[in-house]
Amino acid sequence: MDEKKEFEKIMEKTERIALASAVDNIPNVRIVNFVFSVPEKVLYFASTKGDPKEAEFSKNSNVAFTTIPARGLAHVRVHHAVVAKSKKSVFDVADIFIAKMPWYKDNLDRNGKETDLYEVRFTVATVLAGPDKAFQVDL
Repeated sequence: MDEKKEFEKIMEKTERIALASAVDNIPNVRIVNFVFSVPEKVLYFASTKGDPKEAEFSKNSNVAFTTIPARGLAHVRVHHAVVAKSKKSVFDVADIFIAKMPWYKDNLDRNGKETDLYEVRFTVATVLAGPDKAFQVDL
């Protein structure tokens, strides 16, 4: 099994992550749609401008996440990641959002101007590909 390909496959086929953060020792988890850019090694998600998570991320940019499988159990977990508002707009990466989630085009048409794009960067991911099939991938 090509472990990096298995990681990329899960990241491509999964639409949502549970993104965990914490401020003042108070944890918070939210579910967001995402895309992962293999060439850039960056996970992107969009959020409504002014959302409370913006203030939360500015206080503590350390996050963790797990992909949420649509079917089966295979998923990716990351314990040490950093989130930051992207210098790009959601329209700069619209093609990869729409290629993965065609329905996302309607969302961008309706709400794109009111969203900020975020980047989640990490160097190590744990892949749980099935029973007794867990491994780490270095990006």
